[in-house]
Amino acid sequence: MKVIQEKNVHIIDNKGAPPELVRLAQEAGSKCSTIDVVVFDAFIDKLKGNLGCFDPVIKTVIIDMGACVTNTAWMKKGILYIPNVWFNLVFSLFHEVAHAFQLEEEPTLIEFNELPEEFEEEANKIAEDSLIEWAKEGTIPRLSELNWAGDRIKSTLNKLYAQSPQTVLEELTVEGTKAAANALHASLSTDRYADEQERGQLLKSIDDGDIGTIVEGKKYLTAYEAINTTQEGHYEGH
Repeated sequence: MKVIQEKNVHIIDNKGAPPELVRLAQEAGSKCSTIDVVVFDAFIDKLKGNLGCFDPVIKTVIIDMGACVTNTAWMKKGILYIPNVWFNLVFSLFHEVAHAFQLEEEPTLIEFNELPEEFEEEANKIAEDSLIEWAKEGTIPRLSELNWAGDRIKSTLNKLYAQSPQTVLEELTVEGTKAAANALHASLSTDRYADEQERGQLLKSIDDGDIGTIVEGKKYLTAYEAINTTQEGHYEGH
């Protein structure tokens, strides 16, 4: 049995990371000997738009919250913008922590400038599983709890309002609820619901209270259900 020695992780927060994200970083990093520091910053030039990276030489995980705010990959799967940003933040953290654990298990990986594809795929799978595990009990923070990211989201929504007021109103209406994805849009974005009948059964399950939630007459999936429904690799990192 492997005994995990927990240690303190130094958090460098250059912008104002969400407290829940900092907690997750401390919790995950404390169990890995190859992580000494976790940095939260935004629009980091050297990351070239990637959501995060792990620097094995200085044992540092870096999360680019700016990239997490602008990346909208989850939205293509019916997930709302605010949950999209939060999923990016959590997923990128777990992805980079997974790379740190890979180095802990196989120290020779430090010799690679770029990891073999199998290690990226493994990190994606670990990050997806970790995000799903978080979503079982976790609650997506409100805008006020997202700190710097929340302010950037507000700015984006303000700019979007003139073009698509209903989209913005929907985001603000469901904020603080369990809703994470428009159920119909999410079901249309995946092969898991092959036809109209299966999608109808999904929506009926929400009406019956078996899954999901209804906000102002619209049917939504929770974070846990949304990730399970739309789960596919989409992350770019180091």
